[in-house]
Amino acid sequence: MFVGFVENQNRRKPEPNEEPPSPFFIFWTGLSFILGFGLFLLPFGAYFPLSVSVWAFLVLFLPVLFLGILISKKTGFKIFLAVFLSLLAGGNSILFLGDSIGYQFGITSKIEVLPDETSRYLNYRYLFLRDFYLDESDMGEFRSPLLLRRRSGGAVYGPVIRFQYKRIRSISGKEVKPSLYAICYSKDDSKCSLSSMNSGGVVLLDPIWDENLPLDKDSVFIVWRGSLDSEFFTKGIYSFLFFVFLVLVWALLVYFPVMGDKKS
Repeated sequence: MFVGFVENQNRRKPEPNEEPPSPFFIFWTGLSFILGFGLFLLPFGAYFPLSVSVWAFLVLFLPVLFLGILISKKTGFKIFLAVFLSLLAGGNSILFLGDSIGYQFGITSKIEVLPDETSRYLNYRYLFLRDFYLDESDMGEFRSPLLLRRRSGGAVYGPVIRFQYKRIRSISGKEVKPSLYAICYSKDDSKCSLSSMNSGGVVLLDPIWDENLPLDKDSVFIVWRGSLDSEFFTKGIYSFLFFVFLVLVWALLVYFPVMGDKKS
């Protein structure tokens, strides 16, 4: 029995002496995660509503995570840092860069819309009107907690907000269906301005308040804003620079330890 034990030990194959992967391979693998996930989610930020984009973000991140687990057997645990950075890149694409691209190229924005034609363009996130006026005789204000999201069995609320609204009518006298309202909101006792100098803003199909208003059930609200061109241009520049920042961080994480080892 003792001899057999010794013989079995001698038959064991030596473990292969694998060389660690090069920093070059690790860098490009991680870069593929960061840029690939970020660029893949750009259409969701540019085309789809935020609710759809968030679900796509969560579902599509799972394959990235599993792929990172598989590749980590060859590259080591450093690849999980790239997976985390890809998470930030995806969020940046949906919330900022994709939204900016969608607005700038007219994918999610529509300008020079007649009030009586808004029903055709309610799938856009941003609408800007022409030939309209704000009806001072059909206006009001109320206070309500900000409705963040609904869920089964209840809802999640934010701070109490002061809302103001005015009905939008067509100068031509044509009836606007569904009823269209300009709305603004502010915290505490500060008043927001529904200026006739502005012409549109963010389309609000679902109310963000928990208040029953004496308005038509299917009314559509536009969060009244001025021109968003400069705001979205700035957002696009900063979100692009954020991508560059993520790539630089990944390069430092990969190459800086190696440089430190050479110096020591």
